[in-house]
Amino acid sequence: MKKLIVFLAIFTFVGMGYAQENKKLTEEEALKMLEDCKARVTDLNNQIDRLNAKLDQLKAEKARKQGQINSLKKEIEDLKAEIAKYPSEYTVVKGDYLAKIAAMRYIYNNAKAWPRIYRANRDLIKDPNLIYPGWTLKIPHGLVKNFEVIPGDYLWKIAGFSWIYNNPRMWTKIYEANKDQIKDPDLIHPGQELVIPRD
Repeated sequence: MKKLIVFLAIFTFVGMGYAQENKKLTEEEALKMLEDCKARVTDLNNQIDRLNAKLDQLKAEKARKQGQINSLKKEIEDLKAEIAKYPSEYTVVKGDYLAKIAAMRYIYNNAKAWPRIYRANRDLIKDPNLIYPGWTLKIPHGLVKNFEVIPGDYLWKIAGFSWIYNNPRMWTKIYEANKDQIKDPDLIHPGQELVIPRD
């Protein structure tokens, strides 16, 4: 139906042009004009078909993207629910020690990560081998982008922490990112705030 309307519109438009010039059409001119109009209509119909096909592709692509968005939204919600299980604080009970706490499933599930708890609670913990029931410890989570040096730290050790790179050989990455304050890679000082590259 749309194609017929397009054809009639073109034919009428062209015919009106001839009428305004007060010309009488011969049969041959009328047939020629009719063939030209048919050719234009065919061309326009082909363009319409191509555009409709493109539109269908875009609609399908939109539906696919929307499906991906919905899937990602669900994944984000699931991750938020999972993250909510991980406490930001932990109250020490009798029999606890830092490695035991770090090994708990919703703490770090890794006993070797106990220094992270110690470092976050140095205002409370003077001796990492001695903690007391009733203490409320901060439990940091997430990627560390800045790292405060404490006594006993060195680049190899820092890079080896499970929450940093879990690979001591990556110490050079920390060194390269902090050359402005580290003159000798074998010598870092307590209180220095190091950048931990994550790219």
